[in-house]
Amino acid sequence: MKDKNFNDETGLNFLGFVDNHYAIDLEIEPRHHNVMGFVHGGVLCTLLDTAMARSFFYSLPETQRNGATLEMKINFLKSSTAGKITAYGKLVNSTKQTAYVEGYVENEEGQLLAKASATMMLFENRNS
Repeated sequence: MKDKNFNDETGLNFLGFVDNHYAIDLEIEPRHHNVMGFVHGGVLCTLLDTAMARSFFYSLPETQRNGATLEMKINFLKSSTAGKITAYGKLVNSTKQTAYVEGYVENEEGQLLAKASATMMLFENRNS
């Protein structure tokens, strides 16, 4: 049996590519709240980082999907307390070693909760 990882523990639901964006949704539970009862900013960061990274890494052959987020910027625009939220990540530009990606999170009503951008880096393929 496979050990659970962070994404499993968080409850992320991977939807895959939807209109050139990698989509992930999450049904909000009390464990996702901060002390004030809103969705914790770290949850939004997790959704965005994962969706944006997958938009880049899943555009590559499976043998080349070895990298990490170099930097990420996020703007929190609206709070949320319940329901389902969905993050979308999109590859904007890539080179041989890096990529620029953008993403956003919205609630079930289509309201924008957060926007982000990031730079991804590929590691050397250690299997070659």
